Amino acid sequence: MLQHQARELAPAGTTPVARFTPTDLAFTWDAERRTFAHQYDRDLQLLVVWSRAREHEDAVRRLLLEDFRVVAEVEVRWSPDEVATNFERLYGQGLYGTTDKPDEVGGGPFLVFVLEDPAPRYGYRQNVSGYVELTNLHVADAKAAARGLTGGYRIHSSNNVREFFHDATLLLGEARVRALLEHEGPEPHRETVAEDVVGSRGWRDLAELFGVLRLASQYVVLRNFEDLPGTLEDDREIDLLTRDRTDLAAIANARPLDPGGDGVQHGCTVGGDQVVLDVREVGDGYLDSRWQDVLLRHREWHAGLVAVPRADDHLYSLLYHAKVQKPAVKPAYAPRLAALARRVGLPPAVADRITEDDVAASVLDGFLSAHGYGVPRTSDPGVHRNDAFVARLRLTTVAPTPLAAARTELWRSARSSRVADLAARSSLLRRAYRRARAGARAGARALTGVGRAS
Repeated sequence: MLQHQARELAPAGTTPVARFTPTDLAFTWDAERRTFAHQYDRDLQLLVVWSRAREHEDAVRRLLLEDFRVVAEVEVRWSPDEVATNFERLYGQGLYGTTDKPDEVGGGPFLVFVLEDPAPRYGYRQNVSGYVELTNLHVADAKAAARGLTGGYRIHSSNNVREFFHDATLLLGEARVRALLEHEGPEPHRETVAEDVVGSRGWRDLAELFGVLRLASQYVVLRNFEDLPGTLEDDREIDLLTRDRTDLAAIANARPLDPGGDGVQHGCTVGGDQVVLDVREVGDGYLDSRWQDVLLRHREWHAGLVAVPRADDHLYSLLYHAKVQKPAVKPAYAPRLAALARRVGLPPAVADRITEDDVAASVLDGFLSAHGYGVPRTSDPGVHRNDAFVARLRLTTVAPTPLAAARTELWRSARSSRVADLAARSSLLRRAYRRARAGARAGARALTGVGRAS
């Protein structure tokens, strides 16, 4: 009865939670209730009792029933040889199979509670990683109480509805999560699942991969997405932008392809074959970070499943890629750019010549400067910069190349060094500098005729 009354007092959301995507989540301040609230009509959360805490699961269940409707109780059993990697993928870590999480919380069967908060309250809290984020306060209190019962970190929970979909999708799979959204009735759905984190043996097809990414990751496919989520025939590389490269790679079960493990290229298995994910992240200098944020927030859905840039962002990011990041425009890009230019309303005379240097520079310069975007210095040494084209940008702020930046830094260091200070104090060097400067000026006058007698 108390739960039903609380639901009636809760603010009514306008968006069905079945339409959730991570990028769309937004919070507003509810002054009357003095809490932050999101736009979804239900607030779902997840709490996990790891295997070393299972002896306390009845007490944890009673604790949860005080404030939540328990939608489901699912026992999950992982393969012994996948336990470490499963933990790494859930927590968004590099996939090296070296985590000590199994020793801390156990690697045996664990219990997943899927919860609905009938009257959620959100406020700022600091998580275990130190980040301050909007957190469901009821879940935070329940997790703290459950950890008090079990000791240590043997209890895991989502902090907000975005984390619910991230964790639940990885642990239970997209299809099972969507089925649980439809579960009704007074009794929880109960099930035992002998499956590793979704995609652990590779992905059936790209549709399965993108179905999981839709619920669990903030991302956008930057270009060449027209045939997705179909099969990749010639080019088996997908260019992605995301908030967090390591987390997206963990979700996709994709491992770094460079020897050091710090590059952008990651390989995952789809339909038995390797697909390369070229993963860029906000702040890496591949594009202006403000533009990267806009690309993610303005994304649209291709084929109802694949996140892609809005038409205008698609045009300008592809033009930037073709002219700034490549020594020459790929033949396939020319008609695509012309079609995009027409789609966003550029004049035909401009659209038809969009890949010519003078037209491309004028269009790109105007777009970047109008939005306050610059040409940053990328952290990826494998990204080409067409300096001859970049020099045509007159209105846009351009970060120096690494070589130019290094020269500037060396010059600044030299100017502030002890040797430079002593040189500046030397009257002999000052006289020599004045004589050299006077000689240079005299030579310039002789060449230009300035000061010459008539």
